[in-house]
Amino acid sequence: MSEHSLIAWLRNRIQITDPAVLTGVGPDDCAILDASAMNRLAISTDMLVEGTHFDQNIPAQAIGFKAMAAAASDLAASGCRPRWALCALGLRRGLGTHWAREFGEGLISCAEDLDISLVGGDTTSTDGPVSICVTVCGQPLAGGPVTRGNAKPGDAILVTGSLGGSIQGRHLRPVVRLQEIEALLNLAQVNACMDITDGLALDLWRMMQESSTGAILEAEAIPLSPAALDLSKESGKSPLEHALRDGEDFELLVCLQQDDWPEVAGKWPEFLPNTPLTRIGEVTSEKSLWLAGKDGQRQELLPQGYEHDF
Repeated sequence: MSEHSLIAWLRNRIQITDPAVLTGVGPDDCAILDASAMNRLAISTDMLVEGTHFDQNIPAQAIGFKAMAAAASDLAASGCRPRWALCALGLRRGLGTHWAREFGEGLISCAEDLDISLVGGDTTSTDGPVSICVTVCGQPLAGGPVTRGNAKPGDAILVTGSLGGSIQGRHLRPVVRLQEIEALLNLAQVNACMDITDGLALDLWRMMQESSTGAILEAEAIPLSPAALDLSKESGKSPLEHALRDGEDFELLVCLQQDDWPEVAGKWPEFLPNTPLTRIGEVTSEKSLWLAGKDGQRQELLPQGYEHDF
């Protein structure tokens, strides 16, 4: 499949209804967007590489969906709504038309689910691994944006969903918690937020570092996914260890004032009854991480998770 044919197929497949997109995917060298109604612009980019984030056995459609979702999740976790996206794609020679189109279908499917307009990008061929870079632009929601560096001592620490074991399949179909962050911003002042992509322990440490604070997590409160329970039978690690260290959960890690938590917990089922929201700990002024057991005994929580080696 030639580059021209792939772009022609994409132009025919993509349907843009956002009036702010003046020119999108097409013959021009850039997309033209009308951002005059926005006073702030949120931008994030995310990369997936064959051999690191996926292998040849993963369906191309799943890879495309994940690429868009991973980028959009960063904006949602910052209290922003993604609106436009660009995708730069390095295709390994020999993959063929079917793979390219299946990838495009997954990418577009996720974009349509999130009401994101795919407005451009770039394609190239390579003898190396497939590489994908998705850049997403959007705007803060009411009450946003939110950074990871404003957690306050005494804040309640919350997570959406459940954690651990994403490698069993959930990592290929990330749920972008856009509705969840919008609901949280409607219910309370969110002091800090990020998505959990490299493990709860490591990402919490990053948040606390940026906020110049520490945290105590309650081991019994951390929601364990069914996948974490299943994986522990094979790995020799406890389900809690998987919840603390496994990557690509794409759940929200949130800090808000402790006094706001009872009201948020009481009203949450009215907003999103199918998404659990759990208080798992508290922010402290002491700049260290601790894990408290059922007996109240604490142990140091090391900031370990998934990190790339360079």
